[in-house]
Order: sequence, then C-alpha cells, then structure tokens
Amino acid sequence: MNTKPEKIVPQRQISGEKLVFLITEVGFLVVLALWGGPAWVGVVVPAIFVEIYSGSQLHSLGMLMPAAIWLGLCTLTGNRELFFPYAMYVMAFMVSRQWERGRGTAIMGGLFCGGLFLFIRWLQNATMSVLLVEGVVAAGIIFALGAFCWQGLNRGWMRMIGLLGASLLAYAGLAL
Repeated sequence: MNTKPEKIVPQRQISGEKLVFLITEVGFLVVLALWGGPAWVGVVVPAIFVEIYSGSQLHSLGMLMPAAIWLGLCTLTGNRELFFPYAMYVMAFMVSRQWERGRGTAIMGGLFCGGLFLFIRWLQNATMSVLLVEGVVAAGIIFALGAFCWQGLNRGWMRMIGLLGASLLAYAGLAL
C-alpha cells in the first residue's frame, strides 16, 4: 500500500501580457463582428491563428489591427468594395508574420488567405470577372510582398510599411 500523497503539479498562471493579448484579440473580433459581419471576421480568423501559433505577441497583433481602418472607412462611406483592401492587408500580415519561419509557409499562408477571400466573395455572388481581377491582384500582392520580404525589409516599421503598401495596392486594384 502506497502511503505517499500524490504530487500536485502547479498550474501555470496566465501572464499579464497573455491576458492583455486575449482581451485585445477578443475585442478586435467583436468590433469586426458587430460592424463588419461574418465575412470580415472570417478573413481575419486564420491570421489570428497564425499569430497564436507564432507566439501571441501583443505588438504583432497591434500590426494586424490597423486593417480595421478599412472597416471604418467602409462603414463611413458605405463602399463595400473596401473589403478587398482589408482582406489584402490581412493576407499581407500572414505572409510577413510567417516569413521568418519559412518562405514556402509564408506564401502558402498568403495563398490560403487570398483563396478564403475569393471563396467568401463567391458566396457573396461576385461575378467571375470580378473574382478573376481580385485573384490576379491578390497574386500580384503576394509576389510583391515576397520580393519585399526577400530583400530583408520585413523588420520593425518597415513591416508596417509593407502591410500598408499591400493594402494600398489592393485599393488601387479596385480601379481595374
């Protein structure tokens, strides 16, 4: 008969930074859900998973949140086309965040996010010609962002410039 008490394993406490990350993440998703709807949330969820997989860094999540500026502009102007620059910002975030883990992983993440965007647009009954243009622009953005990252510019504030540049390329692509 064993008379020794069972060893109690202490449970890990959640750090303050992780708690702030979770609160910020949930708040961001709630804002997207309330003002944008399921499509706006659906595009960003894979990027949130990538961020969690990459270490749940608050400053990195902070680089994703400016994508919501497009939601604000969409709400103010009523221009639903601004969903495209928003989705391309999120796609660029996935590519830039995964670049250090591996180029192939980053490109695949970008293609997944772009494909998810096109699937959502297809569910929204976008015409094939619109889907074709959006797909070509998205592929061009992945290519441009890959070149940007390849040059080693994917660090610090330059990463933010790359994300904004990708988003502005998508906005310019709306004219096609």
